[in-house]
Amino acid sequence: MVSFFVYDMVFLIVFSLGVFLFLRKRRSELSKEGWMFMWRTQYGIRAMTWFTQKFGFIMQKMKWAIVGLGGILMAMMIWMLGQTVAIYLLHPEITKLIKAPPIAPLIPYFPKLFGMESFFPPFYFSYFIVALAIVAIAHEFSHGVFMKLFKIKIKSTGLVFLGPILGAFVEQSETSMKSKKKLDQMTVLAAGVFANVLVAILFYLLYVGFFFSSFAASGYIFNSYAVTAIPLENVTGFDKVGNLTKVFTNDGNYYLDEGLALQLDLVNQEYLVAYVEAPAVLAEMKGAIVQADDVKILGQESLRWFLENKKPGDIVRFTTVYYDEVNEYDVMLSEHPDGSGKAYLGVGHNEANPKGFIQGFLTKFMGFKESSTYYTPTWDGEFVFFIFHLLWWIMVINLLVALFNMMPLGMLDGGRFFYLSVWGMFGSEKLARRAYQIATYLILFMFALMMFFWFIGIW
Repeated sequence: MVSFFVYDMVFLIVFSLGVFLFLRKRRSELSKEGWMFMWRTQYGIRAMTWFTQKFGFIMQKMKWAIVGLGGILMAMMIWMLGQTVAIYLLHPEITKLIKAPPIAPLIPYFPKLFGMESFFPPFYFSYFIVALAIVAIAHEFSHGVFMKLFKIKIKSTGLVFLGPILGAFVEQSETSMKSKKKLDQMTVLAAGVFANVLVAILFYLLYVGFFFSSFAASGYIFNSYAVTAIPLENVTGFDKVGNLTKVFTNDGNYYLDEGLALQLDLVNQEYLVAYVEAPAVLAEMKGAIVQADDVKILGQESLRWFLENKKPGDIVRFTTVYYDEVNEYDVMLSEHPDGSGKAYLGVGHNEANPKGFIQGFLTKFMGFKESSTYYTPTWDGEFVFFIFHLLWWIMVINLLVALFNMMPLGMLDGGRFFYLSVWGMFGSEKLARRAYQIATYLILFMFALMMFFWFIGIW
């Protein structure tokens, strides 16, 4: 069967050829600005006018909600940026786990390019184009309808071309824009991200609905072996065993995987977190457990039931799925370390421990499915995953654009939004301009700082 990668590459070639032919045919209508080509037109303005005439009364009532959301997104983005900088400063070892640079454009196949396939689903070029089109249309159309609502002159709409990558824009008259009230200007600036958040919510609902209609529980995901904390004073030596580091102590043997082995680079540590010498560790089991002998494992409870009906010393054939690869392990169960005499495998699932409002919200946002359960499609597998991941990327990219665009940075909507906010709160345009410049340079400095520590870390 032909890999979807082949179809995606064919689509990339055909799409790029289509963009080239379009640019060639419209070359007299294009303007070049730096690396980009811009095609200006009047398409969409009539639809914006109609929408405003139809829903203008409701839109007038939404001004404070839009501006409020813009402020919340800006605060969230500043907080997230600060947290990220702190992580790279205080925990430079993060670069050994995450190879991707902290500042990078969202490009197709980035999970594969940067070894982040365990964090993200596949990101095909076709996903990129569809998501980008939805993001751009929602964002720019929302800008446009609120410009029409406040009678801000729209000079043109159009497309931006950077190779096969497309963007959209609505170009307003700056004189007309600046003549309006600060609240109206801020509403226009935040309207794009407001639309992106609404689209993200819509696709989240589609994502959840598609999940419940197309997937069923089919296994148990373990992301950790049984762990314990070892006093460093008890450690007598180390040895490399396969992909693990064996830790010798006065009380027995323990193991470290690549992640836990990072502790060995730290100083002033009193304890070492290590895996207990359990059957799953010794077998180096990995993946989701889908079968034990001839019993189908549907989740944590079915695995627990299976083990409760086994005895220490029993040999069990476990079947796991790891990145579409099916593996089998013949494992001799040991006795549970709690002294109960029960059979013991030594696998576990560490639930996320969210800290703060944002992490708690995101955890609940994705809490519609059991994190320790492995799910498989109930019908055409490849197509189901294609649609499922497409919905996920559309949702996530809309959220990312909404957050990033409200950063108080000069060239973004958030930059002018911040400038108008300071001006409105303190009544001084001079102070607002100064705060705007400081915020821009500070954020650029933070970007440079993160990239510097990332570069030092990977070398």
